Formats: sequence, C-alpha cells, structure tokens
Amino acid sequence: MTETVGRYQLRILPLKMCPDIGDDWNRLEEHCEASFFLSWSWISTWLSTYQPEVDVLKVYSGGALVALSLLSRSHFSQWKRFHSRRLHIHQTGDPAQDQIWTEYNGILACPEHESAIYAILLPYLLEYYPDWDELVIGAVSKKVAEQLAHSSNLKSLVLWQSPSYGVDLIKLKAEFPDYLSSLSRNTRYQIRRSFKLYEAEGGLSLHFAHDVEEALVFFKQAGPLHLEKWGAGQGESGYSNPEFIKFHENLIRRAFPLKQVDIIKVCCNSGVVGYLFNFLYRGQVYFYLSGLKSEADSKLKPGLCAHSLAIQHYMDEGYHFYDFMGGQDRYKASLGQEHEELFHIALQKNKLKFRIEAFLRGMKQSFKS
Repeated sequence: MTETVGRYQLRILPLKMCPDIGDDWNRLEEHCEASFFLSWSWISTWLSTYQPEVDVLKVYSGGALVALSLLSRSHFSQWKRFHSRRLHIHQTGDPAQDQIWTEYNGILACPEHESAIYAILLPYLLEYYPDWDELVIGAVSKKVAEQLAHSSNLKSLVLWQSPSYGVDLIKLKAEFPDYLSSLSRNTRYQIRRSFKLYEAEGGLSLHFAHDVEEALVFFKQAGPLHLEKWGAGQGESGYSNPEFIKFHENLIRRAFPLKQVDIIKVCCNSGVVGYLFNFLYRGQVYFYLSGLKSEADSKLKPGLCAHSLAIQHYMDEGYHFYDFMGGQDRYKASLGQEHEELFHIALQKNKLKFRIEAFLRGMKQSFKS
C-alpha cells in the first residue's frame, strides 16, 4: 500500500517482493551524496552475508524514486528485565552482526529531498509499524540525529557519541608542501623522530594489496595485531567475532575489484610494522581499522608513521578527504581535525519501561560520580 504525504509517496515492501533492489539502489546511488556505508557494495554485502529479514522503504516524488532504506526488527532486553521491540535501519539488532559498525548511516536519498523525507519518516513508520517501541540507528551524523529527533514527539536517547576526525586533502595540498608540514610542532617532531629510528632498520614502506587474494591475506594477518590491541572479549576486537570476519571477507571480494578497498601492509627491513584497512569511495578515504605492532621503544610510533605515509600517498593520488571516522583516540585528534560528530541513538515511545530505565541509569551514574 502506498501512502501520500505532501509531495511524496511512501511504500514499504518485503525484500522478497523487490527483485530489482540492486538496480534501484545503484541508480539512486548515482544521484546521492551518501557515504560508502550506504553504497550498494556495503549494503549488498550486508544482505548476502547475514540474510536479514528486512523490508524495503521506497519514497517517490513525481513518479521518480528519490529515497531507499532497509528496515529490520529485533527484540531487546535491558538488564534482562525490560523487553523492547526495536526497529533498525541497515542493522539487524544482533550485536555480533552489528559489530561491523556502520557509520554515516541513514536513508539513501537525493540531496534535494533528504531533509523533507527525514521530517516525514518517523510519523510514517509509527503508522506502518504500530507495535514497535523504539527506533535504534547508528552511527549517524549530528544532522541526521537532529532531523530524526525533531520529526516526532519521541524521546531521543543517545547511546553513544563521538567526534569524527579527518584531513581535508584538497585544502592541505593547496596550503602546505606536504602532510607533515600541516601538523603541530610536537606531532611533527614525534613522527620525524620515529621515521629516523625506523630508517636505522631500513626505513618504512607501504605495500598495497594488488588483488583480492592478497587483500584477504593482509586482512587475516592484521587480525592478531588487532586482537592484541583491543582484546578478544565480547564487543572488543572484531577479529574475535566470526560474523565480523565473514562480512569483511565478503566485502573484500565484492568491493576490491571495484577499487573501493585498500589494505596496506607497512613494512621495514626488520619485518611487518602493521596494516591499514581503508575504504575508497568518491574521492574519500575511510580509515576503518589497523593492526599495528607493539614497539618496545616508546619513541617508535607505528600508527602515526603509517597514517602519515598513507595520507601523503592519497593526497598525491588526488583524493579529497582522509576520514578517521568515529572514535576519541588521541592519534586521530593529533593527525586530523574534527569535522563531524557521530551518534548512535534510540528514539523511544513514551512508555513506563523506558522511564524506569532512565531512572535506573541516573541512579547508576550518581553512584559512579
């Protein structure tokens, strides 16, 4: 059933009734300014890897398709007491599957229609899915979080938020002779000192995976280093999660031939220093994860050196932006500038269980302070 809201016609269908979803997504994507996480490469890998039960939201204006989104539902229990029926956008609600951590999430929409569609989205979803308790979506930009929060009388609860840092490579190239020259004196000193120490071992070099098979090998080899840094517990390194590994191996197979994935091995004569796993999309580089060697000498900075080499490479290649994405890691602030704020939010109906949860959260925070 199609519902008309102002100039828009909205329709929700089960995925199995949308055999041409890939064609529709690819055509719409050409007219959108979305991130890699809303590209068909990412979305189709998500669908084929996890095979979630999803509905397709289609929005038309004047007979033309102007927005698409995939909706799923899950059941959640807070502290094993409060049961909640959740609605998700491009996530499943399963923590193991959602550990791939979609950033810059939202609806795929033509830019001239995006704000208007966000304004009518929640009222429409409330009518179409009357039995859900909260919409959970992340990680979205501050603009999207605010648009959703202002579009209804639902309570907006921030589950996670973080600055997003990056490097404007166009501006950098216009104003500085090289990347290092753009950094603070202290950061520049640390990196140059580290480079000199590595030069005693033969110097650092970047080796880019040249085909799918090598990219899969590099991705696997980064695993032990990532686990050492982040841990193997639940919610720590994704390399301890088979669902995370399966997704990214499938993504590499799909996106590497399209030149949307870079996996870089950072080496010196003494061996491997680390790996960088990046996504490439429309002139933008999205740094996704790294696996870096733990150096006994604190003056050796493998991460700072690896990123500085990579940023210089991408600047020389004509890319527009190097995005460290969400995370409050100190090195991101040292190497880039804050350009966005990301949010994982829940938009909740006015229900007693949520008011009790809010009270208990407040009590917990008061005990901590």
